[in-house]
Amino acid sequence: MEQDLLGLAGRTVLVTGAGQGGGRGIALAFARAGAAVAVCDLEGERAEAVAAEVRALGVSALALTADVRDETAVAGMIDAATASLGIVDVLVNNVGNYGAHAPGPVTEIGWDFWQTAIDLNLRSTFLCSQAFARVHPGPDREGAIVNVASLSGVRASPGKAPYGAAKAAVIHLTKTLALELAPRRIRVNCVAPTGIEGPSLTAAASKSSIEAMRASIPLGALCSPESLGDCVLMLASRLARFVTGEVVMCDGGASLTTARAGIPLGEGHRPELGH
Repeated sequence: MEQDLLGLAGRTVLVTGAGQGGGRGIALAFARAGAAVAVCDLEGERAEAVAAEVRALGVSALALTADVRDETAVAGMIDAATASLGIVDVLVNNVGNYGAHAPGPVTEIGWDFWQTAIDLNLRSTFLCSQAFARVHPGPDREGAIVNVASLSGVRASPGKAPYGAAKAAVIHLTKTLALELAPRRIRVNCVAPTGIEGPSLTAAASKSSIEAMRASIPLGALCSPESLGDCVLMLASRLARFVTGEVVMCDGGASLTTARAGIPLGEGHRPELGH
């Protein structure tokens, strides 16, 4: 019943940055909905571990290793997923963060921080969306792209100007892609979460900072990988079949408040890839 409602049973989904955290949550959400999942990550062992979890849920899975900042690698990723699992119906652009950079004031941020944020967030989203759209069959077979942005791309992002600007660009790109790809029946939407509970956040912030972030969110919790997965699943499913070009806040109400809690300047940095 649930699979029929969502319309994802037997479909093929490709999730980037799916080896841990939010990406893993997204991959498992689609698996539970009956979709075959191509699990892509920069680290092959992580991708295979999540693919094994997907298979344990009774659906097909493929582990892929690719750097989604590289155009050739992205094309190969799409081709491999199609050859193994069939036409890719849903693309989830989940890769993104700001690499090995600690938050800092705009007066001290170097261009390397900007370039890293642009490449990990905007470049990766564009290249994967472009490759997906180029091979998708078109209007006779509906498709969907779901991009993962951030609360930082919706409101000011002190200390993380490059990251916030790159995520804002992902949101704008989402709207443009939605219009350009609509004639081909490819819907494009975006999810903007708060900090996601998982390895990346733990590596970047102290326990006290994470608790302050949690306390600032009206629903009293950070975005869990499962919550992010459910939100992405909804936008990719039949339930959102007439929704495109939209940004859904998956933030527990944080964007509605004036409260602000984040990673203090210089406290830490995130791992190289993934949410």
